[in-house]
Amino acid sequence: MSRRPDPLPNDAMTASQLKKLERSLSLLSPMILKEKYRHLADRCRFLELPTPRLMQEFVATWRVLWKWRR
Repeated sequence: MSRRPDPLPNDAMTASQLKKLERSLSLLSPMILKEKYRHLADRCRFLELPTPRLMQEFVATWRVLWKWRR
């Protein structure tokens, strides 16, 4: 018999943790932040189903890059 896959852990960040992450990302250099964004995008792309924390990191990195673009 086949088994259901194990459920993904709900390791989502709280609002305060997310703010701290965005603050720390905004202190990085643009080149390092772009590389981190690419790395996170690859992890999201090649995982079958990304975890909530991974998606939060990905979106937070994108937000910082977007703010710098303006």
